Amino acid sequence: MACLCIWLLALLAVGCDALSAGGVLPIGAVRAGAVTRVESYGCFVRLDDCGATGLVHMSELAPSDVVAVGQPVLVKVLAPREADKNSFSLKAVDQRTGAAVAPPPLQRTAKTTAKVTLDACTVKYIRASGAGGQNVNKLSTKAELRFDVDRSSLPPAFKTQLRATHAARLTKAGELIVVSEAHRSQRLNAADALKRLQGFVDAAAEAATPRATAPDRARRVKNLARSSERKRRDGKKKLSAKKASRRRPIGDD
Repeated sequence: MACLCIWLLALLAVGCDALSAGGVLPIGAVRAGAVTRVESYGCFVRLDDCGATGLVHMSELAPSDVVAVGQPVLVKVLAPREADKNSFSLKAVDQRTGAAVAPPPLQRTAKTTAKVTLDACTVKYIRASGAGGQNVNKLSTKAELRFDVDRSSLPPAFKTQLRATHAARLTKAGELIVVSEAHRSQRLNAADALKRLQGFVDAAAEAATPRATAPDRARRVKNLARSSERKRRDGKKKLSAKKASRRRPIGDD
């Protein structure tokens, strides 16, 4: 009896809202309907108040949602994915109360990196090229930093990514070379080269650290991986059967 009352209240609440001008469903409105078709990419729902039909894409289904043809549901009207086609969301509405459900926040991991200091590098100063007048011919202001990737305290994943990204900067001994001649001062050029090296390490750390994904996206990626593996196996079976059909029967002259 309580469930019936809730459904009646929901129908009254959503039934009073008329369609906007032009027969377009208002985005964000909650409507009651029933599932008419279930596909691998989602399900189709027909609304009770106006008879409009729309798609609930699999990304708009919660992991716990199990739908069947004829099942009554509450959906939220979304911006259409395609022109002249309605899009609904099932996970955005509490099916018991009809209240809107906020999407779960993405759980992102803290940014991981490693601090590089000048003590971990070998610094060499050489003659700089370019503008500077007689100062260029007298002083060695160009800074050359050599960072031994293999002997550093970086995590193994960071080292691998750093070697792969900056292979052209590595010597045969495994040293990463970073130079700077932007200033006329040894100290400023060394600081600039160290800043560039830190940027390389930060980029390698970000690329090597796996990113956290939303539960829905993780579920879709897992399903796509299973589908791809199934198609690969089916293709191998078909190819094997095709090759077997070409073989000459045993005892055939």
